[in-house]
Amino acid sequence: MGFFKRLFGSEKNEGYVDKQGVYFYVRCNNCGTIVRLRADKQYDLENNDGGFVWHKTIVDSKCFRPMPAVVTLNSSYELENADIQGGQFVSEADYGRQQKEIAVQRELANRPAAEPTTPEDKDLS
Repeated sequence: MGFFKRLFGSEKNEGYVDKQGVYFYVRCNNCGTIVRLRADKQYDLENNDGGFVWHKTIVDSKCFRPMPAVVTLNSSYELENADIQGGQFVSEADYGRQQKEIAVQRELANRPAAEPTTPEDKDLS
């Protein structure tokens, strides 16, 4: 059974590390949504004098405002400069906090409405 799980990918890859991607997190100045972005080292980054440049127009899933960005990385793929219009670069921890808040809001929205507890509440419904 373990063979088929590995073959068809139903077993979690907990130790997986994405060696081809560089990740960025951007908060929209208009709506506050944080977007997680992945730049592929081989296809998305332009080689530029021993470093790399990434040009991207970012659009979040809430207000859809374009945020043009230019990111400069050194030869070790470490951030040197980030210029963005209409947004700001934030940390992975900020993104994680927002994702937890969204999960809590979804959980609360999916809960059934509470039953009335007092006779007055029952009369109102």
